[in-house]
Amino acid sequence: MAYSFPEEVLEHVFSFLSSDKDRNSVSLVCKSWYEIERWCRRRIFVGNCYAVSPGIVIRRFPEVRAVEMKGKPHFADFNLVPEGWGGYVYPWIAAMSAAYPLLEEIKLKRMVVTDECLELISKSFKNFKVLVLSSCEGFTTDGLASIAANCRHLRELDLRESEFLRLGAPGCPVPNLRTLRLNRAVPLEKLANLIRRAPKLVELGTGAYSAEIRSDILLNLTEAFSACKQLKGLSGFWDVVPAYLPAMYSVCSGITSLNLSYATIQSFDLVKLVTQCRNLQRLWV
Repeated sequence: MAYSFPEEVLEHVFSFLSSDKDRNSVSLVCKSWYEIERWCRRRIFVGNCYAVSPGIVIRRFPEVRAVEMKGKPHFADFNLVPEGWGGYVYPWIAAMSAAYPLLEEIKLKRMVVTDECLELISKSFKNFKVLVLSSCEGFTTDGLASIAANCRHLRELDLRESEFLRLGAPGCPVPNLRTLRLNRAVPLEKLANLIRRAPKLVELGTGAYSAEIRSDILLNLTEAFSACKQLKGLSGFWDVVPAYLPAMYSVCSGITSLNLSYATIQSFDLVKLVTQCRNLQRLWV
C-alpha cells in the first residue's frame, strides 16, 4: 500500500537540499515531486546565460528569491574574447523584474551590466539584499547610486573584480549594509566616506590603499574606522602605502578574518598589522 505525504511536509524536506544536483534528482522521481520542487525552489544557478532563455527559467521556477548567473567564458578574463561578444544581462533583469517581485539576491560573473540594469534592479525588487558583480563591466557609479538610493535593505555589495567608471560618488547612506567589497579603482580618499555611510559593516574589502601621504586623509580614515564597531573581516589593500595602515588599528582587535592576498605589503608592516589582530582566526597572504 502506498502512502503519500502532504505537500507541506515534502516542501520542508526539500528545503534541506542545497545542491542543485540533488534537487534536480528529486524533481525526476514523479510528477507530484516535480511540481512541489519547482514551486519551492528559491535559488537558481545559470552557468551560461545563453544556454536557456529567461522565459523558460521563469516558467520552470516561479518563486525564485536568488539568482546566480555567468555570461562570458572564463578565458574572457585573459582578454581572449572579442569586444561585443555578448553576455548582456538586461534581458534577464527585464524578465525577472516582472516575474520575481520578491527577488532578494543577484550574483553575476563576466556579464555586461549597464546603469539601466542597475536602476531597474533598484526599482523592481522591494526587498533586494545582495548584489555581487564579479568581473562585470558596462556600468558607472551613477548606476551604483541608484542601488544605494533605492535598495534600503541592501546588506551585501561586492564589486571586487569588476570594471566601472567613476562619474560621481554614491551619496546616499546604506544603513543595513553588512558586506562591502570594492575594486582597486576606488581611491583611498573616498573610502572614509563610504565607511561612514554603512555604519553596520561586518566585512570590508577596500579599494586601492594608496595615496599621497596627507594628514587629513589619515585622520579622516582613522575616525571612520573607529566608528566601525561590528567589523570582523578585512580584505583588499591593493598598492598599500604603509603609512596609512595604522588608521585601521582601532578595529583590529575585533577582526577575525584578514585577507592580504592581493596586498603589496612588506613583512615588517605585515607583522605590525597582524599583531594588532589578537582574535584573528583566518589569514591569507
